[in-house]
Amino acid sequence: MAKISYSRIGFLLTCFLLPGLIGTFASFSIPAPVVDEQHQQAALDAVLNAPTPAAQAAAIASLANDVDADTAAIVTTGTAPLPARIAAAKANMRQEVVAQARAEAYKIRLMVITMTVLGAIFGVALLGPGKQ
Repeated sequence: MAKISYSRIGFLLTCFLLPGLIGTFASFSIPAPVVDEQHQQAALDAVLNAPTPAAQAAAIASLANDVDADTAAIVTTGTAPLPARIAAAKANMRQEVVAQARAEAYKIRLMVITMTVLGAIFGVALLGPGKQ
């Protein structure tokens, strides 16, 4: 009967658990820029689609809380007609979301590389030197 090797069991658990952990952490980061864009888009659309001037003023006032500072500044401090300011704000928002998505992708890649290297080191440490 073969002897149970706890180091090999640990190594196999490491092989299966680390990719699962990486995927779990990545799944929380990946949709963040898209969700952020949807919320900002809705806030900008609320300004354009406001039924009354008072509702439009309230929607513009709430932009500081709903969108990033640059995008809000384009709408609130611009001198162009409101639809043109909203279009410029949407273009700025999309550029910032793309930059945010690229930053998140970089962080995810860095996490995958780090976890892979640490998993390899942990696996080698678990297997240890061969017993002759």
